[in-house]
Order: sequence, then C-alpha cells, then structure tokens
Amino acid sequence: MISRTVSFKNIEDNINLTIDDDTSGIWITGIEGIYTYNADVSTSDYSQTNGARYKNTRLPKRNIVVSGGIGETYHSYRQLLYRLFRPDSEGVFTYKEDDKDARLANYYAEKVSIDQQYDKSAFQASLICPDPFFYEKDPVTIRMSAWVSGFEFPHNFLEEGEELGRRSATRIDEIANNNGVSGIGLTVTLKATGDVINPYIYLYETGERLSVGTSENPYTLTSSASVIIETTGGKKGVTQRASGIDTNINSYLDPDSVFFQLLAGINTIGFGASAGTEYMDVTIQYRMRYLGV
Repeated sequence: MISRTVSFKNIEDNINLTIDDDTSGIWITGIEGIYTYNADVSTSDYSQTNGARYKNTRLPKRNIVVSGGIGETYHSYRQLLYRLFRPDSEGVFTYKEDDKDARLANYYAEKVSIDQQYDKSAFQASLICPDPFFYEKDPVTIRMSAWVSGFEFPHNFLEEGEELGRRSATRIDEIANNNGVSGIGLTVTLKATGDVINPYIYLYETGERLSVGTSENPYTLTSSASVIIETTGGKKGVTQRASGIDTNINSYLDPDSVFFQLLAGINTIGFGASAGTEYMDVTIQYRMRYLGV
C-alpha cells in the first residue's frame, strides 16, 4: 500500500496543514493534476508538402485539485481551510510518497468548496500553480573550489615540509541532470581571496558564457565583496554584495552574456577571469525540477 503525505502552507500567514495516513479528523480522497502535464506545442504547416514545422513548446500553468473529507471537527477544520487557502495568498504544496523525496509546488487558491452533510463534510480546493514544475525541497550545492591538493593519502610527510596544495588556473565541473527537464536556473556565487578582473562562467556544451566586466567596462571583484549571478527565469540578474549591501551590477555584463541554465543530461560548467582566476571561489546552487511528482 502506498503511503502518502500531503502538506499545505500559507506563506504569508504561516499556516500549515499536513495530512497523512494517520491524520484524524480530515483526510484526502483524491488529488488531480500532479501526475500529468499538458504542453502547448507550436507548429506551422508546410504549404507545399505534408506535415508541419516544429516551432517551440511551452508548459501552461498547473491546476491541482485536492478533494477530501472532514469528520466531526468539521467547524474548526472548515475555518482552517478558509484561512489556509486565503485568496491572493501564495502557498506551498508538498507531496511525499513512501520513502521518496518530497516534491514542492507554489500555488494560489482558485476555489474552495465545502459540502456539509450532517456530521461529515466533503471539501475540494482548486490550486493554480503559475510555475507548472515540481521542485526538490532542498537545493543542490556544488563548491567549485580552485584548490588542488599537493598529495594523496596515505602519505609520508617530510620533515623539511612540503606544499599541501595550490590554486589551479582553470576549473570545470560536471552536473548531471537526468530528469529530462531543461531550463533549470542556477544561483552562482563568486568570491575571491584577491583581486579578480572580469570574472566569467560558461557552459561547455553550448558555448554560452556570462561575463561580468569587459575590456571597455572592467569590473574588479575584491576579497571584501561577492558576486551573485541568478539565471532562473524571472529572477535573472547580477548582484554585488558588500558590507551587507546588495547592488545591481547588470551594467557590467558583457553584451554577449547569456544567463544559461541546466540542460537535460550532462552540463559541464567552468569559470575564469581576465586576471586573478587563481583567487576565485565559486559556489553553484540549483533545485531539480520535475514534470510530475
């Protein structure tokens, strides 16, 4: 038998409701819209031959419909549902099945209906997810440190001392995205132990590159600041953080820069700079996304 846990959270009011197999007083009888997706495929018909030419595919919003029942404590749960699914308030839907990782989707309540029948009630909540994807609960963090070890274990240390490690001039790392979904945004944080001039990151598979600073408009990253690059749709931009103050520095972007995102499959990401690559320390964060739970 499949074990399911479903949670709802009203972010603004910090109201939570978790329903699993052991929850009493309220239960889930069905959930629609979490196992499937609908894509809008755009094509143009050929005028002189059969078939059509593919143009693009987009995923519209997702509609999750949750149905359930309420027992004898219907009055208190009814009021909780009204507050939990308050209009114009963003919420988080979380679904966990057996021992699998939880999947999350943000939503806005479209409709809540409650049918009172004697000592029991049936309820239904229609939730609209502007972003149709499900996400992992916690982000994946990759530290692309530019330190290269000078020895391996086991190791016999010399009395006169020896080099423990060094900074490499270049650095690349691979990220495997085996979920079949492209377009996963990245949060890339650049730090430095010395001055770095015109830092950049790149995606080897596509040749796309994002550079902060050019020869005509140079940018210097110092040890007292960090640069945060966000490539997620709707959040794209470059920010400098220094002394707790965030400053938009999109004006330093190379005109040919691309806010690249993870592709399906292997993604080889690297970094560098016009000068000072050996001082760079790069951290990448992202959240895997899925077409269904």
